Amino acid sequence: MKRVKTTQLVPGMRLAEDIILPKTTVTLIGAGTELSIEMIRRIESLGLESVGIDETQAHSRDETERQLLPVLARNHKRMIIAAEELIKISDDQPLEEQAIRGLADDILNQVEMDPSLLLNLTHIKAYDNYLFSHSVNVAILTLLVGEVLGYSKKELHELGTAALLHDLGMLSIPQEIWQKHGALSPAEMEEVRKHPVYGEELLRAKGFSEEIIKVAREHHERCDGSGYPDGKQEKEISFKARIVAVTDVYDACISSRPYREQLTPQQALEQLFAEKEKYDPVVLNAFISVMAIYPIGSLVVLNSGQVAKVIRVSKNNPFRPEVRIYFDREGNLLEQPPRINLAEEKNHTLYIDRTLPAEEHKKLAAMIDAAAGRN
Repeated sequence: MKRVKTTQLVPGMRLAEDIILPKTTVTLIGAGTELSIEMIRRIESLGLESVGIDETQAHSRDETERQLLPVLARNHKRMIIAAEELIKISDDQPLEEQAIRGLADDILNQVEMDPSLLLNLTHIKAYDNYLFSHSVNVAILTLLVGEVLGYSKKELHELGTAALLHDLGMLSIPQEIWQKHGALSPAEMEEVRKHPVYGEELLRAKGFSEEIIKVAREHHERCDGSGYPDGKQEKEISFKARIVAVTDVYDACISSRPYREQLTPQQALEQLFAEKEKYDPVVLNAFISVMAIYPIGSLVVLNSGQVAKVIRVSKNNPFRPEVRIYFDREGNLLEQPPRINLAEEKNHTLYIDRTLPAEEHKKLAAMIDAAAGRN
């Protein structure tokens, strides 16, 4: 048994002791009872500072996640380092197609291991080199969309390789431009907009497939003709490039860049939807089904006043995802954040009240990441 502050109680916890009405011998809630939000409110109304909670009731899913998350986190970081080592352009180090395809297969294997946990990792922006972490994250998101669209293993392999290499042309642009701290000048922006052409040229010279080459050239094209470099419209753009167009924009939006404000996952989805005429509707719907109404990684405020992070979504009930509660009603960061499935009947009175504004989201997300780094 451990003592838990009443402000940190969440539905699903199991009492290890009776709750007795003050100045009586009447048992209000018996030991062994699984707490609901109504019970928690009754306990709070009694003025109790803490109650005994049964620690033996840990969920097997939590145990699995505790074991798997560090593995996926190490693999995610390793894949980013591998991408940086492989996706290089120099006279003495050619682009190794087989090694890059091997990395794409590695990413696909991680996606199949636990897609929800891996999605959580794409929201941790703790790596210095944006270009390579972005390439890996776009590959992860793209493969998830490909699976929703029913792609075969062979097609996913090609799709993942294309997503990894979609921004290859950026390496032909002076580093001081694409790593610049501050707004780009019109001339610099014009140079950046050439990277799809540079990418096509590099991949063609290295003998990559036409599908992969098209993704590099066309991932900034838009279905309404507003994209670049060629101003192509929907049917003129390869379908794989239409997939990467969506995943590329999403990951860019949720990343912190010197010249643009970072968006929350919810805001990034809203922006994609607000500009839906630019994207293939089949792809956009598939992406939204992957991310759900409350995207994985979103910080939300529950009706209990606690702040939680969305960690798993259900296609059957997108309004009630699984969350992990990180902050209690008083704003304290929890050392052992509990996991709650809002779709379970026992949690039917607990629901998401609102998402957090961007600045508050950024601040609390940094606190969560810092705490995770210490553990």
